Amino acid sequence: MSVKNIIIFFLVGVIVILGGILVFSNIQNKPSSATQNNTGPQPRILVSEEEWDFGKVTQGEKLTHIFIVKNGGEGDLIIDSLKESCACIEASISTTLFQPGESAELKVSYDTTDYVGKDEKHIHIYSNDPQVPDKRINLYVETEKPKGPYLEE
Repeated sequence: MSVKNIIIFFLVGVIVILGGILVFSNIQNKPSSATQNNTGPQPRILVSEEEWDFGKVTQGEKLTHIFIVKNGGEGDLIIDSLKESCACIEASISTTLFQPGESAELKVSYDTTDYVGKDEKHIHIYSNDPQVPDKRINLYVETEKPKGPYLEE
């Protein structure tokens, strides 16, 4: 074996050993799934409906539906925020802190003024539920133009 081959062999060995050390130390530093998930009582967000169809309506109607949000877990549920997918949707909840078993009303309003045809929007409920931190509710509507003797069809 030549000196050149011995040096290459030695360098490859060093690289393999250093790579192994880095991989092993990275595995050791990763938190286990038990430490990633809090081991104490956990909240669980439940919503009365995961989707709601307002049906066929006339353009310009302002629709409202009340959803019930409940904490089905054993820890306190905290609602961090609500996010609507469109300015035509308004959502408000009567409380943001739920003890286990408690529920509250989520009021959703949908303004169809600027829409014609079938439409789908969403509401996101962001909470401290470790299993579902982003609960999505789908909203559907089919909006028709108003009809009347002075309106074009």
